[in-house]
Amino acid sequence: MIDFNRAVSSCLPGPFNRLARMTGVSVMVVLLLAGCSPEYDWRRVSVADGAVVAMLPAKPHEANRDLTFEGHDVRFTLASARVADVMYTVGVASLPSSLQEDEAARQRFFEQTRASLYRNLGQRPPSPASEEQRYVISGEVNDEPVQAHVMAWMTSNILVEGIILGEPEKIPLDQAEEFFRELAPDQQP
Repeated sequence: MIDFNRAVSSCLPGPFNRLARMTGVSVMVVLLLAGCSPEYDWRRVSVADGAVVAMLPAKPHEANRDLTFEGHDVRFTLASARVADVMYTVGVASLPSSLQEDEAARQRFFEQTRASLYRNLGQRPPSPASEEQRYVISGEVNDEPVQAHVMAWMTSNILVEGIILGEPEKIPLDQAEEFFRELAPDQQP
């Protein structure tokens, strides 16, 4: 292992020797602190066979869930990545053609999906339903406080949700902005 303090100080005359050691110690402290913080390794991922392209902060895990809504079979695809105690998820529901053709049913599906997020956190959905595309839900899971930062929208053929879930004080707002900026609907196909 290279002793950077010794290597640098041997090249410097007396008064700079002490400064070099102090600088070396400072650099080592910064490197150690950086090693303790979560590392965000942003990567572009394709979700639901390319229906949405998103950025996730770590290697994603993908899962599919088939559900039935008013007689329509809907596949929900989730791509999730965890950094420290915060989960970043992109959910995409690909709508069957029968649901694509029914605007009122699509809206009910969207509202029921949104309401389920509130219920999962022990909260009542707002009534009337909010028109906001981006919102925050504070609640509890297993008697622990959690917060979900959500961005959701629907097109004629897909429903998209971006969700960041974690303890309120552990969600890094700058990383949340990065996640949602890349998921913004105006950048989607």
